[in-house]
Amino acid sequence: MLKRSWLISMAISLFGVMMIEYFFTFKPENTVKHGNLGIIGLALVVPFILLSLFITFRFSTELSRQTHDKMLRTILLIAGVGLVIATAYYALQYKDEVYTSLGGTTRDADSKIYGLPLLNEYTNRIFINYYTFLFIHTLSAIGGTLYGIAKPKKIDDEHTELE
Repeated sequence: MLKRSWLISMAISLFGVMMIEYFFTFKPENTVKHGNLGIIGLALVVPFILLSLFITFRFSTELSRQTHDKMLRTILLIAGVGLVIATAYYALQYKDEVYTSLGGTTRDADSKIYGLPLLNEYTNRIFINYYTFLFIHTLSAIGGTLYGIAKPKKIDDEHTELE
């Protein structure tokens, strides 16, 4: 049951990320005369992302507690750290590409977004994108795995079903 709820929450929050990136973020060539509509999308998506992070933490904790092979856990933790490093690198590259397409940051006078707040209708995709989605969920999974290793399940605890 936990695995199914994890997959459903991941799908819903990923759909929300796609919605913000494709429907609530404007291209550099477009001109916007109203406020940041992405805030509406963000307000709708953030609760699902937080729920997804919690379920990811719980799922990886239970999975870690049920896996008794220390070598497998170590390999998965190293792979998780590698994934965090890779997604952080690509997220920073993506941020630089977006700012380049806009002519600079909100502090550059020649930029299309000069004087706008950091989170605006052009930069929503910097903060909410696939890289940041994968980054925060990988951090949540690593945290859950470490918690599962540090606090193993007690024998008299209730059995949590993963499937």
